[in-house]
Amino acid sequence: MAAGDIHTVPRGDRWANVFEDGDRLIVSAGTKETAARMGRELARLRGVRHVIHERDDHADAPARARDLVRG
Repeated sequence: MAAGDIHTVPRGDRWANVFEDGDRLIVSAGTKETAARMGRELARLRGVRHVIHERDDHADAPARARDLVRG
């Protein structure tokens, strides 16, 4: 993965977009769909991949759904 890829991940009862390192929150949303839409657009603008995780994904497991975006 390229450094700076954007991941849409569950955070409590919300969904968040974070950079690949998982430490830097970009934006959070109330629904997965809204967060994914924002993450997809951010990835497109940055020319990186967008990866959507499922609620039952583990941090060390690969994401099941991938939304690959290249700018």
